[in-house]
Amino acid sequence: MKSIKFFTLGCKANQYDTQSIRERFLSRGFREIENGGQPDYFLVNTCTVTSGADQKSRNIIRRCIQANPKAGVIVTGCLAEKDWQSLANIKGIGLIVKKNFFPEGISRFSGHTRAFLKIQDGCSNFCAYCKVALVRGRERSKNLKGVFKEAKELVACGYKEIVLTGICLGAYGRGLSPKKDLADAIEVLEKIEGLARIRLSSIEAGDVSLKLIRRMRSSKKLCRHLHIPIQSGEDAILKRMNRKYTSQKYQDLIVRIRSTLPGIAITTDCLVGFPSETEENFMNTVKLVKQIHPLKVHIFPYSSRPGTEASKLSALVNPALIRARCLRLKRVAKECRERFMQKFIGKKVSVLIEGGAKGDPGFLEGLTDNYLKVKLPFKSGLTNKIVRVKLKRMDGDSFMGEYVDKY
Repeated sequence: MKSIKFFTLGCKANQYDTQSIRERFLSRGFREIENGGQPDYFLVNTCTVTSGADQKSRNIIRRCIQANPKAGVIVTGCLAEKDWQSLANIKGIGLIVKKNFFPEGISRFSGHTRAFLKIQDGCSNFCAYCKVALVRGRERSKNLKGVFKEAKELVACGYKEIVLTGICLGAYGRGLSPKKDLADAIEVLEKIEGLARIRLSSIEAGDVSLKLIRRMRSSKKLCRHLHIPIQSGEDAILKRMNRKYTSQKYQDLIVRIRSTLPGIAITTDCLVGFPSETEENFMNTVKLVKQIHPLKVHIFPYSSRPGTEASKLSALVNPALIRARCLRLKRVAKECRERFMQKFIGKKVSVLIEGGAKGDPGFLEGLTDNYLKVKLPFKSGLTNKIVRVKLKRMDGDSFMGEYVDKY
């Protein structure tokens, strides 16, 4: 029996793609090696969103080659789409697979309590700094019937929470006939018996429609959490980035969401050091982050991506200054997280237990519907169960909780 080991870099969509590929291999008699041991094949699903992701992808490929020079090394993913020629120069890669396609569905999600379900792929936004639209192609969507069928199979396997994901999730349904949208997909999935939670991955500000907000308010299953990228709080920079909103429109959207959905968690992305970013521009980003007090901010230092519009720009920001600004924004993000979390101390919430807390065998760990991480004293048999909990105190980026009911 041939064996294979998988490595996945990047986004939730890539993780879904790997699971789809994994199931194809296992259905053909391959055995997966997860930890030690020497597989006959390695498969590396790469990412190219930043120069760091490029380097990390190449490093993992080289480590696989060194670990077992006799093994077949298969490389796929976003880095392989546009940069396959540079990868071909790495001695030891046996096969480079370009995969600009919608993969077959999945029946489970290996190693996870929550299942990711990719319902959309591709992007037509063409942000100036981003290579994703170049490697993933134009936006396209899985039909509603297929989404429902796949979700139902996942629930039948025991998954209580499904995370809807895509490269541009809010674009779901635009190319379908008849045209659909994300709220339509949610409405269909809510009918699945046994599905307790539906969570959305990243969504662009312009795609958070009034219809979607209303669906979130009326739904008993849709999680009160939205990841809406900011990127910059400076309108001139947003325009150069080819983002389709202003800082004021973003702020107004968050106010509207929070007034409709009390307790909702907002998480976001910020890109620091875009060409020509001044100190004043950066401080406008800091100001906007403080105004929306997100639960979490993913901070990315700008790196030039070949083929993008931003790669042609001059007025580059000094890398040392970019790093310093990232650290400053990280401190602000921490303050915002703590400010948001403090509101929930003493509250009773429902937590989906994901398993043992990392590095602490005496505790379990799980998430509330609004994306608060909670640690609880270990009790057997609670993984993948939803339990009622009282949030006692903050512990870093988590809460320490106590059980409300007996389990």
